[in-house]
Amino acid sequence: MAAPLLLPLNADLTAFSTFFCIDGREFAFDVLGVPPPEEMGSTSLRDAKLQCDSEVRMLLRGFENVVQQRLRQCTDLATFVLELKDIIESIVCVQPKASLPKANFCAHIFSELDTLGWEHLARVGQNLCSMHLQIFDEAGREHILEDMPCVIDLEWNDGMGLKHVLDLYKQAICRYQGFWTVMEDIDKKVWVMEPEHPSKANKFRRIALGGHCSLSITVDPLAPHSIPECRFLGSDTIIAPLRKRMNCNIKKWKTNRLLLANLEDVLEMTFPSPQDTVHEDISSDCGICYAFRLSDGKAANSECKQEGSIPDRACDNATCGRPFHTTCLVEWLRSITTTRQSFDVLFGNCPYCTHPIAVKAALI
Repeated sequence: MAAPLLLPLNADLTAFSTFFCIDGREFAFDVLGVPPPEEMGSTSLRDAKLQCDSEVRMLLRGFENVVQQRLRQCTDLATFVLELKDIIESIVCVQPKASLPKANFCAHIFSELDTLGWEHLARVGQNLCSMHLQIFDEAGREHILEDMPCVIDLEWNDGMGLKHVLDLYKQAICRYQGFWTVMEDIDKKVWVMEPEHPSKANKFRRIALGGHCSLSITVDPLAPHSIPECRFLGSDTIIAPLRKRMNCNIKKWKTNRLLLANLEDVLEMTFPSPQDTVHEDISSDCGICYAFRLSDGKAANSECKQEGSIPDRACDNATCGRPFHTTCLVEWLRSITTTRQSFDVLFGNCPYCTHPIAVKAALI
């Protein structure tokens, strides 16, 4: 069997990307935490982490223990990749093959599209199992029909076709024009940390404030100019004054103005923008693992739809303010002999400035 292709992702050769094909499908993986070359062959890959897309993750559901067992047993990456390929081949081979749709079904779909207009067809799923329709609104925005901020209540009766569905979505799109104007204004003028690639359905934004702090907002699509749901993230010494300003100045909010302008007035500040701010000035990467999002499969935010925990604890020293993942901070404090524990709370010092810091940890 040919050796797998391994592409290094860093100079230390402790992270690799690999892919292989099975039945015409390509499967890609990143393997992180690989032992350095001098240790390879003498230690297993038990501490390595496997990253893949959501489709492959669903395919491997129920086989996680098998993959972890292979990691513990293999002492070199090439062998593990070959065994991973064998696992996926065994899964793919037992999956039922999709049958082709019947001719009268295809004829009916084509007839519907003739009536609807082929310009509204964005893409088609395999074997015509799904279709994605698109509409361009009065502002020239492209909308994929399922990409909406609220669920559309569809009433379906015999004799109705795709044109009826399209008309319902056109009405909804007209209703949400103000919402998309507000979100586009935010995305254009400030540094949005989350979502990394917002869709038209996303009501959530995490905006960088500087000093390793940020503001999470959730906007009401039906009242986009009203006060959003707000949550400040970062050092208390920095965000406490911002909370106070918001409470004192909330009466300044004017519903005839865009949301971003209202936020800046209420907080008495100008948000950092990508045009005049460098990433290091607003970075919220964890000060321990140096990553923003962990590959732990946890949902950081129900609106964001992206997997992986984000930094949610920060040093309260105003001159430091470093953010940390709770998991990373717990592991760090537990490795320090001077750390104290009271019930499920760890008390120690910031890894950067030695300022006192506490974090809640799960009891073992």
